Parts: sequence; structure tokens; C-alpha cells
Amino acid sequence: MRLKKCIIPLLIFVFLFQTSTSAYESISFLYAGNTTTYINNVNRSGTNLTTVSPDYFEINSNGTLKKTIKVDPLFVETMHARGIKVVPYLSNNWDRTLGRAALANQNSFVASLSAEIVRLGCDGINIDIQNLTEADRNAFTAFIRLLRSYLPKTKILSVCVAANPWGSTIGWQGSYDYAALGTISDQLFIMAYDEHYTGSAPGAVASFSFVEKSVNYALKYVPSTKIVLGVPFYGRYWKQGAASGGYGITVSDVERLVATCKSKTWYDSTSQCARATVTVTSTDNAVIWGSSRLSAGTYDIWYENETSLEKKLSLVSKNNLLGAGSWALGQEPQRFWNNYSQWLIGKPFIDISNHWAQSYIIDLFQKGIVSGMPGKRFVPDGSLTRAEAAALLVKTLGLQNETATASFADTKDHWASKQIAIVKEKGIFSGYSGNMFYPERKITREEFAVVCDKILFSPDTVDFSQRIFSDVSPESNPWSNKSIIVLSMNNILSGYPDGTFRPKKTITRAEATRVIAALLEYPGGFTISPTHIQSPSPVPPR
Repeated sequence: MRLKKCIIPLLIFVFLFQTSTSAYESISFLYAGNTTTYINNVNRSGTNLTTVSPDYFEINSNGTLKKTIKVDPLFVETMHARGIKVVPYLSNNWDRTLGRAALANQNSFVASLSAEIVRLGCDGINIDIQNLTEADRNAFTAFIRLLRSYLPKTKILSVCVAANPWGSTIGWQGSYDYAALGTISDQLFIMAYDEHYTGSAPGAVASFSFVEKSVNYALKYVPSTKIVLGVPFYGRYWKQGAASGGYGITVSDVERLVATCKSKTWYDSTSQCARATVTVTSTDNAVIWGSSRLSAGTYDIWYENETSLEKKLSLVSKNNLLGAGSWALGQEPQRFWNNYSQWLIGKPFIDISNHWAQSYIIDLFQKGIVSGMPGKRFVPDGSLTRAEAAALLVKTLGLQNETATASFADTKDHWASKQIAIVKEKGIFSGYSGNMFYPERKITREEFAVVCDKILFSPDTVDFSQRIFSDVSPESNPWSNKSIIVLSMNNILSGYPDGTFRPKKTITRAEATRVIAALLEYPGGFTISPTHIQSPSPVPPR
């Protein structure tokens, strides 16, 4: 199928050029790799990421800026070409001495760092200086304030802060003045992980209660729209009988060990994270982090899976946070990205869980194309009305701001009167005798096929006499046969497993979302055909 020229300028770019499928910021750190591995890891994430944060900057012992060998303008250009922002991070690698050296030399350091960000064309900087104490609190805040004054206003200033569910004012949690940093910076990245750590007793890297309390603490001091929730793509393990444990392990490595070694897995409902007991023998290929090998023994592992991540990420939409970020890209199974953006926005409706059309419904809700019923219900298996179909196509085509004077005798005071007027003037819908539209009448599958076909172009080369469905033919469906064939050939509207199309059956709200989602994926986009606008409809009133 090819397209006819558009007779009016439509906002097709709204859906054609979206990079991320999420309405929230989706950030991930890039660590321990190079440009090639970083690009490969970004590729694995699909269209989920809005920002990447590579490990480009560190601190010399004399308090001057150290650029890592990974700094690569080509990577920045590559990400920008995809619509992904690049906000590299500055790390002191947990070295308190180095962190303090940068604070002591802050004027020179800040000048060098801001100049480098501008030179590379990066979108900002993420400050990840850790393991300072309450004694450094004011100096660190002054450092961030000075950096903000040096950076161009168009550059993002993000600050990583320790999770602080206890409201501690001492130790490394005490080095972060949430209120002041939230005022100065554009983003406050809460590192909501390492609840348990190397040397601690066994436990979750980030139990749900730990994460939720950390978010609630931040909300006391920082606007929600500046908070980024950090989640882990790693776990920690403790070897039974060892003097200490809590060493890091990627989720990908955990799943490989579970698949190849004797193991038991379960979900810990208290901490809301995944757990595994893995027994390693001397002959097992128990390599982690690419080169380290686990010795023979039994290991208790606490880690993340889809259930635990979805639970944590639900806090983003619940609290209207700026978004979420992960440490670190490449440590996760690729399938995490299948539903990552949906986890961020949460389930907008309570009645679509496990429904076959859930992903379509959430995607269109996120794009602002569909809405639900009172009580956060979508009623996916309910029938679509003619009014709802009109509103759906208006939003799909980006015609919300169009003006229209067309009207029907029965739509003057209807909630969708404007949308109905628009689809009438554009020739997408026609009415019934007596200037009636019947907005609450259910629309059938063949009727919906016809109105959707009006925004596509059907070349004459299509054989409309072919029988694709056992219950559709030019003879039995003279006014809808063409549209049904066109949409089915383009996998926009499908039939049933028994080979039928059931043209007279009313289309459900779920089926309609699937059709619209397929239209949005139609090669080259779609538009209103001039033929349909300028010519009377060839089908009976509907």
C-alpha cells in the first residue's frame, strides 16, 4: 500500500518520531564498557531510554578533572541522532579523599567540567560523588551551586543522592542537603539500592519498603517532578559458611547460574524481590562479571525480576516523579525492556491486567489517544460506540484543534459533538437519514473497517474479489469488502481463528485499540485521502 498526498497538514510527527515510549524520563548508567558495548546495550533497550549516562569523568588526586579514555564525541552524536540525551556522570569511585579534593579545588574543577560538557555537546552532567559525610554537606552544596552557575541554562544538572529512608543526618546520607540540592539542580537521582551491601547480613538490594520510604523522604524536600528513582539491575550473593558476603552480581548472571546449576528460586513477598539458592560444583561454568568464577559451594542470592521492578517503578506514576533510572545498562536480561515503559506509567486501568490487548491499551493511553471510564476502568470487552470511534480517530489523526461546523440533529449537546463534526467534515463518517448520527449506537467490525480505510489509500492492483475470510465477499458485503481486504492485507484488522471475520459483530474497545495501534505502525504513517474528502461516501448511511 502507498499513501496519497495529505490535503491538510496533520501532526503525524507526534507518533512517528517519538524516541521513548514512556511519558517519563527513562535513564540508565553506562559503566565498564566502551562505545561499541554501550551502543549495543542501548540497542537492547529498544525505544525505552530518554537519557544515557556514560562513565566519562573522574577525579585526579590533586582535585583536578580526569577524563576517562571512554570519552567519545561519536557516541554523543550517535545518541543524539536517535533522540537520546547524553548526560555523563562524574564519579569519585567511593573514594572520600578524591571527593574532598574536588570540593577543595571547586573553582578550577567546575570551570573545567562545564567547559568539557559544552565541548562534547553533551546535554548535561550527573554528579555522582559518594561516601562524603555530614562534615562535607555545605561544601558539596556549594560545589553544586557553583557548577549550576557555570553550566549553560540549557544543560541538565543531575545530582545522585543516597537513599535515606531513615532521615539520617550523619554519615554519607548526611552529606546530601536534599532541599538545597533540589532547588539548585534539575534532577535529583535517588540511588534507591544497596540496602544490603558487601559485608552486611543477607538481604535485598532494594526491598520495596526501603525504596518507598526513600521516595517519601525525598518528597518532603524536593518537588516530585525533579525526582528520578534509581533501581538496580543487579543483586548480591552470600556464600553459605563464608565469613562475609554481599558481593554484587548482575541479574543476567543470576539467571544464567540458575539455568545451569542446581538451584531453587522463589519470590520473597516480604522484601518484594526475587531470591535463589544456587549450588555450584567444581565443574560448573560459574563465571560472573565476565571473568570472576564462583568457587564450589551454596549461594544465597537476592536479586530483581520483572515483578520486583514493576512494583518499584509503579512509584513513579503514583508519585508523579520525573522518571526512573537504572544501574547499570547491560546487567539486565533484555526482556526487562519489553514492558519497562509500561511499568513506568503504571496500569492506567484496573480491568486490563492479563488482557490480550493490555499493551495496546497502555500504549495508546500513554499517547493520549484513549481514555477510560469512571473508576479507572477501560471495559476492554465492551462495544465501541460511534461517538467513541469518532473521538478515537480524531485523536489518532491529531485533529483535536480543528474547527468544524458540521452537525447532526442528535449530537448538538453530546460530549463528542466536536469530534463528530470533525469526522463528518473530513469525510470519515457519514450519518443516517434525517440528519441523524446515532452517537451511542454500537459500531460493527465492517463499519469500523470502512472508516479506517478512509485514511488509507487502496491501489487498483489489489484483487478485491479474493476470499480472505469465509464470511466476507463482494456479493455479501458489497460496501465493506474492499475495506476489510485492505486492512487485513496490511495486518491492521484481523479475523478469528476459524477463518471468519464476523463483519456484523460489534467491535470491542480492545479490538479497536489493536486496529489503531496497527495504523500507527503503518509504513510511512497515514493520512486522510483527498478522494474521501471531496467525494460522497459510496457506502450506505452508517
